[in-house]
Amino acid sequence: MATKHGHFAYKMLDKLGVEVSMPLYVRLDDTKTLAQVLTDANLLGQQLDPISDSQITDFEVRIKNGSGVSGGKSSPAATAENERTGLFNFSQSTSPYKFGIDVPSIADSKIVNGKIDLANADIAAFIAAMIAAGTAATPESTSLYTLLALLDALLTFRKHRRAESRRSFEVA
Repeated sequence: MATKHGHFAYKMLDKLGVEVSMPLYVRLDDTKTLAQVLTDANLLGQQLDPISDSQITDFEVRIKNGSGVSGGKSSPAATAENERTGLFNFSQSTSPYKFGIDVPSIADSKIVNGKIDLANADIAAFIAAMIAAGTAATPESTSLYTLLALLDALLTFRKHRRAESRRSFEVA
């Protein structure tokens, strides 16, 4: 058994309609199934419910892996800048609206003539993974709709000034 760390976040609603999230940090046994983890989260929620006047409306499970993805970079590329993003808009099942996935610091090598190179093998593999059913997880929109096809992709910029200034501030 390897230990993983994570948390259960319970959404709690008060009489005024204010919803807050209450995290409970947990140690998880990675040999257990997702169903077993969800059962434990539900049982802890049943113990939380009687000691709060708020209604538990939902809960989520987050698992911290503790390291980057296997085979990933050991450090950021010299061109990495999280404000420059690649926005991939997908069509959704049963919805006429686009669903966007914003990839921070889209790689310079994936940009050709100021546009995201959709013919690039890595970009094509990413798009295929977003619209394919996985073994244990299938990507979906925040509305819980299946992603069907890429509609468009564009370069965008998302401000992260506060986080950036904390890391780039120098005292003379």
